[in-house]
Amino acid sequence: MAWGKAAASGLMVLLAGCGLASNPQPPTLWLPAPAKDLTARRVGNAVELHWTMPKETTDKVRLKGDQKAHFCWENMKPGTAGKLVFDARACVSAGDGAFAPDKPAAVTVAMPAELVSGTPRAVSYFVELENHAGKTAGPSNAALIATGMAPSAVADLHVETRAEGVVLHWDAAAPEAGLALRIHRTLVQPPGAAKAGAAESGAAKPAAPHPSEANGGPAPEQQTLEVNLAKTDPGVALDPDAALDHVWKYWAERVVRVEADHQALEIAGRPSETLTIDAKDVFPPAVPGGLVAVADEQARAIDLSWTPDTDADLAGYFVYRRDVTTGSPTEKISGQAPVVPPSFSDAHGTPGHRYAYSVSAVDRIGNESARSNEVEEQLPQ
Repeated sequence: MAWGKAAASGLMVLLAGCGLASNPQPPTLWLPAPAKDLTARRVGNAVELHWTMPKETTDKVRLKGDQKAHFCWENMKPGTAGKLVFDARACVSAGDGAFAPDKPAAVTVAMPAELVSGTPRAVSYFVELENHAGKTAGPSNAALIATGMAPSAVADLHVETRAEGVVLHWDAAAPEAGLALRIHRTLVQPPGAAKAGAAESGAAKPAAPHPSEANGGPAPEQQTLEVNLAKTDPGVALDPDAALDHVWKYWAERVVRVEADHQALEIAGRPSETLTIDAKDVFPPAVPGGLVAVADEQARAIDLSWTPDTDADLAGYFVYRRDVTTGSPTEKISGQAPVVPPSFSDAHGTPGHRYAYSVSAVDRIGNESARSNEVEEQLPQ
């Protein structure tokens, strides 16, 4: 009997040792996790979609290789603002693609004819990421765009350099409520950098890169300017912040802001061509004014003073003199380096001679203004 108990006990231990560690897991469906940051931008008669591809499936398995994506759109239903519910049966196909996981993704899809005319209304675009069998874990977030006619493209854009900055010209169009011209400017080459054509560098990527730009590369410093076209289209604008002696790149687009289904949206027209301008500073400072000459009998000199020049890149002044008594030509008497203060003392004249003086201003790269009006003074005996 004792042996029987021991045998039973051993049997129980054996049975316990054969138990399973955990419940079996179902096989993964390899469903990519839905995109959560889809954005849409209407440009002309196309929609630019941007989102970030997931790196894992819904089962937390890392995705490998390009993943299939399906795009579609549907009308925003009344009362759904803030709660745009996806309806697969009502979502109209806009195309398909394949994209690498865990990377930014972008695609441009054409708009159907029914969306590019008529009264503006809001429609929502979605992206669905599919597995190999065409199954999906659900759509992305909704991204809204406005339907209706897009503004006209910017034609005949050209730029020129002036002392006050870069001036842009374009073919004017009829004004329209909510219409603006959006000018995009990027810095291609700062002073002292490699010549144009070398690799561009910079830390920030433009918020709205031109369609012709390569994707994924670094972008130079950028800024966006706007001209209100609601009442008139002037066809010209000054960019006063475009520093001279820099290489700049410009492109422009007309944008109309509309309210559709209680949503504030905008439609951009097709962009202009991209222009590059080497904004060289060939503009001298202003001509100095207020020149005065006073004879200093004790110092046997003629003292000059004038109104200071306010140009930001001013380096100084050159002083010129001609001998009225002898009829000699005008000569520079201030030396090769510019005079920094707005004053000068001429102690090298001949006593009893009468002199005519003039002054010019020069900037840091050597652009020299015209000479001021002459003033005359006689050096005492």
